Amino acid sequence: MSNQIPVVTIQSDWNDVVRLPKGEAWISSKILNHNSIHDKILTTLSDGKVKINFSDNYQYVSSNPLCLVVKHVASGLRVAFVAPSKAHKIHSKAVLSVSVAENALAVSSCEEDKLLVWDTRTSEVILNLKGHGGPVYKCRYFPSGVVVLSAGADGSCRIWSAETGINPVTLKGHSMAVCDIAIVERGRNVVSVSKDGSAKLWDVGEAKCLANIIAELPQINCCTITTTNDEVEVENEREIGTSNKLLIVGCETGLVVCAHVARRELIFSKQLDSACNAVTVVEQSIIVGCSNGKVVQLDIRNGSILKEWHESANPVLSAAALPNHTFIVGRQDGTCTVFSTLETYSMLRVQLTGSDCDGIRDLSFNGKWVFAGCRDSYVRKYDFNQINVHFK
Repeated sequence: MSNQIPVVTIQSDWNDVVRLPKGEAWISSKILNHNSIHDKILTTLSDGKVKINFSDNYQYVSSNPLCLVVKHVASGLRVAFVAPSKAHKIHSKAVLSVSVAENALAVSSCEEDKLLVWDTRTSEVILNLKGHGGPVYKCRYFPSGVVVLSAGADGSCRIWSAETGINPVTLKGHSMAVCDIAIVERGRNVVSVSKDGSAKLWDVGEAKCLANIIAELPQINCCTITTTNDEVEVENEREIGTSNKLLIVGCETGLVVCAHVARRELIFSKQLDSACNAVTVVEQSIIVGCSNGKVVQLDIRNGSILKEWHESANPVLSAAALPNHTFIVGRQDGTCTVFSTLETYSMLRVQLTGSDCDGIRDLSFNGKWVFAGCRDSYVRKYDFNQINVHFK
């Protein structure tokens, strides 16, 4: 059934077009391995109000200045297009990573090898964090909102003060580029994964590697940390908060590995049929985004496949968990889609619009806003209320 669900896309500036009395925008549907079907949205003026008109392929449901909801008649799929509240032009080149703290400060990196701290309310750049020798592939805020962790092509991870820009700690030990990072609880310990096939647990305070959680794997592209009921006693006082943590990593070969952080013990490994580019955890299941376009839901206990969404052949580049059994994936073609793991919402998709076919490299959610870092150099900001309302 999932293969018959189309991907419905819309002109990137649709929200500006539909305000006009004689506006015209395109809307398109594509079922996997079939040709796209292109349609037009036309607006007319009726009794002093702008009316949005569709072809017989779509049924108008509702709209507001930031959201347009339609039904794709042939499939029955309901699609809510959500426009960005703001598009931040912080970088001059493609964004690689973005992370936003609860205090509305953001950190992001780009292909110009810049790592910047900025204010999401004003777009003001506060700090330019200099120190990495090359691109910064990932940057993440600690839960405190005043410390940043970054990692990149030079094989190092760096800890920064987001208030002063000082880099007091540099973590070195990987022999190749660090592709992803994860913070354990408040951040006394962090985890890094690398093209060298290892996942390292670090003591931030002493700037040293405590252990390889995983080693001798193929190139690791992505990782995430989650909590388990399997709690063990940790003897090393420098290891904080790892006793009940699982590390999930995705490899270039399609291998997904889950390991207990404190035990340094493999829980399961699962071979998928395409490179794993993004992993996140939603309600005790693992969501994996793959290069062949598949989104796979795995059981966190044993790695068995619970569900697959294969509606697009376009590579998934990023993923992030949202509340209420939902998650978001960003793709190379610029589509940015919110899914639900619940069967109730199997025929609903929320599309975050704004990118004109430029890839969504990273996603961040701070409880109120979703931020999407894009290849077109913009970081777009979306109101989570405009997304969440469709899953109630």
